[in-house]
Amino acid sequence: MKNNRGQALIEFILVFPVFVFLIMAMFDFGNILLNKYQLENDLDYVCNLYESGKENEIISYTSPKKIQVDLQKTEHHVHVTLEKRVKLMTPGLSQVLNSPYRVSVERVLYEE
Repeated sequence: MKNNRGQALIEFILVFPVFVFLIMAMFDFGNILLNKYQLENDLDYVCNLYESGKENEIISYTSPKKIQVDLQKTEHHVHVTLEKRVKLMTPGLSQVLNSPYRVSVERVLYEE
């Protein structure tokens, strides 16, 4: 009867770092998606504030959340962009995606 314990240990040692990297990368991508969905909700609120004429409240709403706001006004529309930086925890992925990763959402509001 053969003993395959050594072979199983070597296979485990070779596969384990790849498995850990994939798990950490899934958490990072989940965190990016979560922040994007939260920014979409914040964008809805910021657009409602702008349309209500409460532009001064936009900064007080976004500052504690560390969200950058860009309002570009033209003659007939306003381009609203929100951006947030997300720190990645996966070592290799943070170099590929340039940590902190920038998540941004935008919307165009048409004025009459």
